[in-house]
Amino acid sequence: MALVVRCPGCRKKFKWKSGTDLPDECPLCGYETGTDRADDDIVLPAILNRKTKVADQVYRDMERGAEHRTHLAAEVGGGTASDYSSLKITDMKDNLRAGDIAAMPVRNAVTEHMERYKQGGFTGGEAVGYSGAVQTGPFPNAGAKMRTNIQQHHATISQGAAVSDVPAIETRQPGYRRRG
Repeated sequence: MALVVRCPGCRKKFKWKSGTDLPDECPLCGYETGTDRADDDIVLPAILNRKTKVADQVYRDMERGAEHRTHLAAEVGGGTASDYSSLKITDMKDNLRAGDIAAMPVRNAVTEHMERYKQGGFTGGEAVGYSGAVQTGPFPNAGAKMRTNIQQHHATISQGAAVSDVPAIETRQPGYRRRG
């Protein structure tokens, strides 16, 4: 079986018999390909085939697209592309199986809070403590008021066809009180 070797000098390919050491010089151009490296050095050859090239190209295209999006965002939003560098894909996981997510996971206060909830949920009325801010502050019950405004807008533009007389299931629960 023969190996196909690419010369680092002329970049042309030539066949070389396997089972023997690699050539010390390129038979096509005479470029010295040998090294003074010890036999026990760990060396990783570049193993390229159509399958690896296609996968690498997908990642490169995604990175180029992300770079392009930073420039578009800077054009629309003002500023420089570096101001929008958070839109770039810089550290994507590879070697994934079907169904895995390539994007790096987000770690912030919200995801930490969600993780705590997954571990044991809210216990001892802890969730009620979070609802106090809903009814106070500069925009109390803003979500409920916005929902009401959207429903009224839909009723106006659809002449009532988009509005249901059946309330949401949570409004049928005992102890439910309407806000706003």
